[in-house]
Order: sequence, then structure tokens, then C-alpha cells
Amino acid sequence: MRPTSFALRRFISYFLASFMLLSAVSCKGAPHPEGQEKFGDDTEYFIGLRLLKEGNENAAREKFKRCIKKGTPVIAQKSAEALCTFGNIQEKNTAAENLLKQFPGDDAILIAARQFSASGEINKLIECTSNLDFSTAKNEVIRLRLEAMGRRGDSSYETEVYRWFTECPMSTEHYQFYRDFYNHPDFTTAYENPNSEMATSLEFTPQQFAMNYRIESYKRNYSYTIYCSTMLTEYFKDGVLSPVPQLISDFGKNYLYGSVEYTKNAVLFRQLAQDFAGTPAEYYFWFYAGRYYEKAGIFYRQSRQCFESAMATAETSFQKDNALWYLLNTSLNFSMDSIIESIDEYSREWSDCEYFEDFFEQLVSALLAAGRWNEFGKIYKAIDGYASDLTTAQFAYIYGRLIQENLVEGTDEDVISAFTRACHGGSSLYYKALAAYRLGLYKKPIELKGVLCSPMSVHESQSSHQIPAATENTRSQENLLLGYAYFGFPELIYPEWQKTQGATISTETNFYLADFLAKCVDPAVPETSDYYTQSLRIAARAQRLANREITREELSLVYPHYYENFVSKYCKEYKISEPVMYALIRSESFFDADVISSAGAIGLTQLMEFTGSDIARRFKMSDYSLTDPETNIRFGTYYLSTLISRCEDSALLGFFSYNAGITRVRRWLQSSLIEFGKKSNMPLDLFLETVPFAETREYGRKLISATLAYDWLEDPHNFEQTAANLIE
Repeated sequence: MRPTSFALRRFISYFLASFMLLSAVSCKGAPHPEGQEKFGDDTEYFIGLRLLKEGNENAAREKFKRCIKKGTPVIAQKSAEALCTFGNIQEKNTAAENLLKQFPGDDAILIAARQFSASGEINKLIECTSNLDFSTAKNEVIRLRLEAMGRRGDSSYETEVYRWFTECPMSTEHYQFYRDFYNHPDFTTAYENPNSEMATSLEFTPQQFAMNYRIESYKRNYSYTIYCSTMLTEYFKDGVLSPVPQLISDFGKNYLYGSVEYTKNAVLFRQLAQDFAGTPAEYYFWFYAGRYYEKAGIFYRQSRQCFESAMATAETSFQKDNALWYLLNTSLNFSMDSIIESIDEYSREWSDCEYFEDFFEQLVSALLAAGRWNEFGKIYKAIDGYASDLTTAQFAYIYGRLIQENLVEGTDEDVISAFTRACHGGSSLYYKALAAYRLGLYKKPIELKGVLCSPMSVHESQSSHQIPAATENTRSQENLLLGYAYFGFPELIYPEWQKTQGATISTETNFYLADFLAKCVDPAVPETSDYYTQSLRIAARAQRLANREITREELSLVYPHYYENFVSKYCKEYKISEPVMYALIRSESFFDADVISSAGAIGLTQLMEFTGSDIARRFKMSDYSLTDPETNIRFGTYYLSTLISRCEDSALLGFFSYNAGITRVRRWLQSSLIEFGKKSNMPLDLFLETVPFAETREYGRKLISATLAYDWLEDPHNFEQTAANLIE
């Protein structure tokens, strides 16, 4: 990893030290008089925002204009963008034109396109979007351009529409444009009434047919797309339509999910792969032929050959990794011996090691279920340096535990070596913390802190996260975010931060922003609680991107104690550990009191309506709301405490029961005992690896990790006992 430059370190230290000294700055915006000194000419932008908020447009306009001339690059552009948001139509159009001249780029084009569209300036809209790269441009910009071209009657309109529909992944922008604006033939009605006069007289171009095919694929109308696939195949073979990747991908998925004639489809796609050898389409035809053979279930050799051919014809590393993932997965479904041979053969060929983490997650469960315990040591040593740190740590930790449980042969040195490797487990605090416990690092506080606070990405060759160079843009971006905090615009921080997900921001600044937002919550104003979630997301990302050991204080932002009064009150009442409850809330909702899951779970502890109703009856409450933080925490704490007590006081089994139901957990535990040849006393860390659902396994890991982190932050001396209670 590149070290942060001396100039950038000085810049960061100067600002953050200054902010700490001026900690009285209000979230609502009462900047210290020294703001001009700290932010220089960029101050004009922030004062302009304040003036605009107060309704003083003329004064704000002058501030923004000054910043455009003298401010740092990012903030000067933000000033130009701000000028596009107020004034009359002519003033906003002029501002948009100036924005394009002074700061050409995707953001400027989008803002200008929106403005020209809103004001009816069709010619200006088309002109400012004339050199779009469809592969990288925002779909909204392309849609606005095409609608303007359609209204003007441009001769290249149909050509550009076809390009957009066949060069880009389908999106809601495509669907809305096709449904509401594009004058397309009525294919659907003709399909539903094939013998009608309208159907027999329907006229369309092959390009219109292909666009409709993509729309119906987007809608997952498989009966229709399978019906159309014969014609599409003929268009390909006759050269009427080019089998471009996006179209072929839809073509393959429709056969995969819309037809059960897997062998027949595999033969068709193998032939198409040969027919289009040497073209970009060849990869896709081989890839989907392999998928169909895999679905058929009895053609392992043919499926493997197709995926190997796809790997050989891949044009990108992602395509090759994707084909290799399916090759390995096919081997896993075929036989355990074949998968181990495949790992030995291909472990050095993938590009993105993290792409294969879920495959290895499946492999762990399969090996344990088959009693192939000896393979863990072999695989761990074979993939170290090639698989992700998370995967290697997982195999190393399990290997060490299997030796300890006398299920495989190994020495004490093997155990120590395996656990030591697991302590450097990349993005997973779970395996690092458990390995530290197994190594007895709780007796060495400094070493334990080093493990719990270590960087998440530890190998340069495996990390895509690089510290930004100390460029003017980097400094300006930091200036913008720090200025939003300093001048009292907390509501602007997270939307701006999201654009880069903190990747161009220093670790120090990311954690400062997280701390600032957490302090902006006003208990008397429930809407401000969104800052809790924003703070946590920034802190968690900062931990992921950190290039150094983070501090104890920074870790406390990753594992915060929000709603402390309610958690403390009800943990005492229902006799449950506060770290356990904080872990649950953090993992379930990220402290978002209003969140509702796709399954209907509500609030901080993600309770279902029927669960909340049952608890309310027990408490004799007729009027309650699960989005009320206190009510939700009370109900969730009570519910988790009852589950833990029914699971022999095991927090892990209580967590699993909270997620999947206590009956399932008991059944899984019995199956795990049988797999390991035990009658009782199943080690819970090994039990976790045998749970049949990957989502539930990961849920358990997150809860264990968070509990250990919260407990260690509360009192490092508790680590040994807490870890033992959780996993022994």
C-alpha cells in the first residue's frame, strides 16, 4: 500500500486538530470566526449556502461566483452547481451553460441536461450530450437526450435508441422510456392474440424486435421470451442482428429460467458458440451451454468443458472469474474429489479472490457434512496467498479446531500456526477474534488490541483499497466534507460521502465525520436519528478501508452505544448482557429505528408484527408502535432474553433462534451432533459452520463479532469469559 504523503498527513492533522479544539461548533451551524483562515476562499461556498438557506439569493450568487474563481476544484464546481438551482429560467440556463464550460464532466452534463429538459431547451440538451459514451454515461442523461432527439425528429434517433437498449444493462430508465415515450409496435397484444388481424399485419424492424425482447426479459416474461427466441436465433444466424453481449446475456437467462429442456438448450448454445467463434458472443454461448448442462444434472464432463471454453474465450477478468466460479460449483455438486482437484488446478487463475468467498463458504459446509475433515488442512495450505484473507482465515481456524477436537491429526505447532494465520483474517473480525481467544491473547492486552483493531485489508496484492494520492482534488473533497461539518450542514455530508463511499477520503476524516454525525442527533427531534445510521455506515466503511490499526475510540464508532438509556434499562429488567443487545440492534437494523425489511420486520430489533402483537398482549399494551425506539428495544430485549433462556443460556443459539426460529435451531444442533459423532457438548463455533443456510451462518458470525467487540470496548478483561460463553 502507498503511504499517505507527508503533505496530505499535515493537511488532515491540521484540520482535525482544529476541529477538536472547536468542538463547540453546532450541528445547526454557528461556525467559528476562524473559518476564513481554515478554509480560505472555499469559505465563500459555505457562506453562500447559508445565505441561500436564508433566502438572500443575490448575496449567495456573489459568494458562489467568487468561489468559482478562487476556490479549490471540487468546491468551485459545487459553487457552479449551486448557481443552477435558483433564479429565473434564463439565469438557471446560463448557469448550466457556464457549468459545462468550466467543469466538463458527467456530473455537469447531468445537471445541465436536467435544466435544459425542464426549460424546454431541446437543442441545448442534445448539444451538451453529443459525445456521450453509452457504456459509462448515466442512464438518466441518455434518456433525456433520446427524448429530446425524439421530439426534434433527429434522423439518428432510432439508431441511438437501439444502441442504448443493446449496449447497456436494462434499468428502470429503459423501461419508463419504452413504456411512456418510445413509439413501439404492440408486440404484447399480437402475442396474446396471434391469429388476430393486428398480429398478422404487425410491422417491425429486427432492431425493434430486439428492444422489445430486452424489455420483456427485464419484466421476466419468460413465456413470451422463449416464444420469441426462435426468431431471435434466426436473426443471429442470418446476420440480421449482431449477438451483442447484453442481448446474448438476456437470451441465455431466458432459456435458463424459462425452459426445462436443459440438454436441448445446451446443444443449441454449443452450436451457436461454434458458429460465432472469435466474436464476443462466443463466451456467452459457451457459458450458458455450461449452465444448461449443469442444470440437467448428469453431464458433469460436458458442463466442465463448456466452462473451460468460456474461460478460454473470456475478454475480461470478470468473465473468466464468473466461468471459473461455475466450474468449481459444478465440481462441488459432482463429487468431493473433483472439487479438490479443481481447486488445486485453478486456484492460481482467478483474478478477484473475494469473488469466490461464497463458493468456499459452500465448500466448508459440504466438507463438514461429508466428514472430510482432513481436507481442511490441505485446502488451507493450498489456497493461502491465492484465496481471500477471509476464506483462508476460515479454513485455518476450522483446521485448528478440528485438531483440538481430535478429529484430524496435527501437532500443537500446527494449531498455533493455523490460529495465528486466522488472526490475520482480513475483513472478518469473527475469525480474528476467535483465533485470538484460542491463542490466549486475552493474557496479552496489547496483542489482543492489535488483532481487534487491525486493518481489514492486510495484503497489498489482494486489496483494491489504496490510499488516495495527495492531489488537489483529494484535498478539495476533504475540504468540502469537513466544511459541511464546520459550517453546520450535517444533512449534506452523507449524500456527498456516498458518491465515493469514503474511498477518496482519509481514515482520519472518515472517522471524524462519523463522530460528528453521531453528535448531531437531537433526542427531541426524532428525524435526526438518521444521523446514527449514517455515522455507523461511514465508520464501518472507514474500518474496511483503513490502512493502519485503528484506535479504540475509532472502533467505538464502528460499535456505537446509541439509545443507551433504553438498552441499559431493559437489559437490567430482562437480565441480558448489554453487549449482546447492542450486537443484535447493530446487526439487525444498523440503528435505523424506521427500517422495515422486505419480510416485514420492523424497527431497531427487526420484530415481526405478529411477534410484537404477542409481546404487547403479555405486557397488556393495546397502543404501541414498533417504530418507537423505546418500545422496540423493550420488546426485542424481552424476546431475545426468553429465547436465550430456552437455549440453555446460550447467546449464539438465542441469536440463531431469533433469526430462524428455535425449532429449526434444535433440529440443526441434533444434525450437527450426528455429523461430528457426538452425543452432547457440541462446540458452538463448529456448530455454526454446519448450519445449512449461509445467511444464518453469517448472521451468527456478525452477532458473535459484535458482542465480543462491544464487550471488549466496555472492559477488555471480560474477553476470555465472554468468548468462552459464546462459543464453548
